Amino acid sequence: MRYITTTYMILLLCAVAILAAMYGCVPTYSVKNHEVADSTAISAPVGSRDMDPTERNMILSEIQERNKTVEEDPDWIRRAYSGLMVRKLNNIRSSEYRKYRQYLDDGAVYIIVHPAFFPFFHYPGKLPYGEGDGFVPKYNVVERLLKMDPPNEEFALLQQQERRMRDFLEFTSTRKKLVIVVVPRNYERYKGYKYRKDNDEYTRYLNEVTNFSESVIFAESRSPNRGYLTDEDGIRLMEFLLSVDAKTIYIGGGYIGRCLEDFYTLLTEEFGPEDIYVVPELSDVSPRELNIKLAKELLTANGDINEAIATKFLLHDVYHIQEVKPRIKHLPGEDEVIRAEEQRLK
Repeated sequence: MRYITTTYMILLLCAVAILAAMYGCVPTYSVKNHEVADSTAISAPVGSRDMDPTERNMILSEIQERNKTVEEDPDWIRRAYSGLMVRKLNNIRSSEYRKYRQYLDDGAVYIIVHPAFFPFFHYPGKLPYGEGDGFVPKYNVVERLLKMDPPNEEFALLQQQERRMRDFLEFTSTRKKLVIVVVPRNYERYKGYKYRKDNDEYTRYLNEVTNFSESVIFAESRSPNRGYLTDEDGIRLMEFLLSVDAKTIYIGGGYIGRCLEDFYTLLTEEFGPEDIYVVPELSDVSPRELNIKLAKELLTANGDINEAIATKFLLHDVYHIQEVKPRIKHLPGEDEVIRAEEQRLK
């Protein structure tokens, strides 16, 4: 009887394994199996899947070379703290707007609202400097965040959001594609800014990921906790977008249902909803809307963000924070992968 039972159990386990393989079942992510990757390594980001592999690798090599030479120089780092090195929207003459057409990505412009908000404005405290030359830390704040062992799945998801956005901005600015970064106005005086009495770490980070690129400009939101632009920047942005004749406007950043929604509402109220989209694979969730269960669902077994789940959660307001249902559009090359994952999850 024991032999029959054991044999039966073996057959049952084999059947379960076969069914798992047939239906695409995969183990879920667990921080117990987390391996800390190189916090400075830039990977091919979302939206680069359809690129020629040779071109993609050349861009990644260029980023790697710059990060290990120019941006490790203590003198460059000191300069990076002194102010943003890309142009401010309201400092660009309207007569110059049309020249930015050359930087459209097949007619598209990317607008990123409050990138890296979590480590600079939401993380409970300052991240330790670690290695450095005197008062010049070797690693920027996002790199320091990525070096940490996540205590739980929520934190692992927040880390992955930062890695995803960092890689996208590095890659897209190096490709010289048009990116508009929305920065909180007077953030350096905001009480929630963890580094307001220290080196301006947010400015350093933005300088490192935008790479002096002439295709990147920045505008200012009214405050750190709202995504609406100042009146001046709002008017200029509308004029700018009309002048460059953008066919598609991709919006990402943080957070879903918060500043990201503010900005989407601003644009769609002015232009209507046509050709203006929120990008699920570039949209960050606030830690206030997260819990362990949601984080586990959003993470794949290897710790990446499951974009099919992220899309589903965004569309159905799983976070219970959205007042507007946005139109969504995936970045080039992502649709097929996301559809396949959606099919697997059915």
